Amino acid sequence: MNYLKRLYEELEKQCKSHAKEIYNYAIPQSWNLYGYRPAKSIRSRELLVHPYEFYLFTLRNILKDADGNWKQPQLTKEKPSDKRDWLKHASVYSLMVRTATAWDHDRDDRLVSDNLYHLNDNGTFLKSILLLPLLKRMGVNTLLLHQIFPLCKTQNAHDYPVKEAVTDFRSIDALLQDKLVRKLDAKEQCAAFLEACHLLGFRVILEYCPGKLARENSYYKEHPEWFFWYDSDQQNAYHPPRCNALPQNTLPFTYALKDFYRSADVQQHIALFQEAPAGLHKFESLREIERALHTTIAPSMVDQINAAIPAELDTTIWRMYEDIHTQVPKDIRAQAKPYLMQDIIRYDLHPARKPMTALWDYLCENISWYQQELGIDGIFLEKPYLLPEKLQRAMAKAARKQRKSFVMIAEDTVSDNSTLWLNKGYDAISGSGAYEESDVWNFKFHSFSYRLKGNACLMFAACESYDSRRIASVEGNTAAIMLTVMNQFLPNGIPFMMNGVESFEVQPMQLSEYGDFKYLNALPKEDPRHRRQAYLDEYWFDYRNPNLPVLPALLEKTSAIRKAYEEAVTDPNACIPVWFDSPRDYGIGFTYISAQKALLVVCNTNVHDSVLLHIHTENMICELPFTPASLQQIFSTKDPFTHDIMMDSFQNIPLEFDPGEVKFIELKPE
Repeated sequence: MNYLKRLYEELEKQCKSHAKEIYNYAIPQSWNLYGYRPAKSIRSRELLVHPYEFYLFTLRNILKDADGNWKQPQLTKEKPSDKRDWLKHASVYSLMVRTATAWDHDRDDRLVSDNLYHLNDNGTFLKSILLLPLLKRMGVNTLLLHQIFPLCKTQNAHDYPVKEAVTDFRSIDALLQDKLVRKLDAKEQCAAFLEACHLLGFRVILEYCPGKLARENSYYKEHPEWFFWYDSDQQNAYHPPRCNALPQNTLPFTYALKDFYRSADVQQHIALFQEAPAGLHKFESLREIERALHTTIAPSMVDQINAAIPAELDTTIWRMYEDIHTQVPKDIRAQAKPYLMQDIIRYDLHPARKPMTALWDYLCENISWYQQELGIDGIFLEKPYLLPEKLQRAMAKAARKQRKSFVMIAEDTVSDNSTLWLNKGYDAISGSGAYEESDVWNFKFHSFSYRLKGNACLMFAACESYDSRRIASVEGNTAAIMLTVMNQFLPNGIPFMMNGVESFEVQPMQLSEYGDFKYLNALPKEDPRHRRQAYLDEYWFDYRNPNLPVLPALLEKTSAIRKAYEEAVTDPNACIPVWFDSPRDYGIGFTYISAQKALLVVCNTNVHDSVLLHIHTENMICELPFTPASLQQIFSTKDPFTHDIMMDSFQNIPLEFDPGEVKFIELKPE
């Protein structure tokens, strides 16, 4: 805990040196987890505090025991035989540091990194430690960490660059350094945050998108051959090339390339490209290179042909191969300079023959760097289709050289690809839950839940993602509660929550270009966050929401039930799907079998109306290792009390469910 102790000790010193200064530093009341008494309450559900004293007081309560001694680490060291089994027991919370603890502390209606008190309004690693007790109460034991690398914006109209516009994969964004402790730089504060996570029993998975980066980056001067270059005087002509012979949103599979390369627009696009320039060290920026050499790095684009989505002017794609893949017509392959286009983007579909070896080695070695320098426990590989399959495998192999317990998760929404990812050395995929679960009326949550049990590998049980609509904006708080709770009890699923779910956020974090843009208007016009997105704009989560305690209180109860049945819940073989009168009933349910008891979890997916569900027990009773004599409802999201449950004459269980209610029924022998 070297960095964490340094962080704490430095905060103590700063607290003493700033003790006599007067602050009107505002925080949400919900951040005052341990009753900091000098706080002054104001009408806006905020408190005015002395920032140094408040953060030191809170960190002391989080990190030290009543006697002032550092708490003992709660993470157990893995045995070699355990390997990566801990992922089965994970409950994941997606944390974006910049926004997670952002707040207008000086109340000037702006979120800046240098406010009236020369402190951070944006979220920081230090402030993020404050969230850990709340997340622990919610049953979270694993964090998925987003956007910690420095980013660069050149054209993006939002406040911040897109999260893929990374300038350096081995640096930490200075914006996330908290100015309360200036002597520790961003990397040291990041390491301190990770040490705090491990101290409190959290594991940390890092989001890593190695296939895409900022055009203005730290690599092109040393390695111009790693990029695609084109005539900067023709920037207005640069666009994703079209092919009128193909339909809209065509993926660049081999069968489409023959027509694609016949397109005049495609051929004109290829003609824009040039060889990589040399002697770039004397230039300060890409803009200077454009002026002097009339060449620039090619912007990235979507991988679909005729998608009608403009080029991404802030980001680019690595040049993974020295040559061009073999599906390209021979005459073009022989004459064309290295070019970037929809088929080139899909290295997983169209690998070439001569890898850019030094680049591949660097992208693999980054994972070892994150292990050694930051102490992370896993990687979430974002946009793996930007990587050749051989590189995907090499990354998984590199990740396990030093730590056998290190997990690798791939972003892939196609469950049928699970076996492929297992064979590549990966442990789980993101899955399609974030895009299916919210569609409760077309029974897509039903099909996702029951299909999950047979999946070849673990998959996120998630009702929303960073690029989807937020569940509270679709069907309201009732749906958010029902899905978040039920996701803890889906077989073969890893419970997954997005940042802000506890405050029932409705504004998308970064709505996909394929999403419905009406969701950007989820907040009313009078709300200063109207049409703003947490991943792209100055944004803060609604920590003053009066409903903020609701979901954490429920998850505290349900996660305790999950823990009591953890071995069964994490073993698909111990799960029996529950059936109802009809596949079109609004019920979803599973029974988890332990040696001398069983847990029946059933939800009503109708979030507007109460329903009567007939829970069929025929298949369940014949598979139980005991004869059930006692049936009790031990908890419900609408009723915390215990009730005896009766079967009807057909040995089915008829139960009334409130809208979106989840019931927990325990079965025991005599």
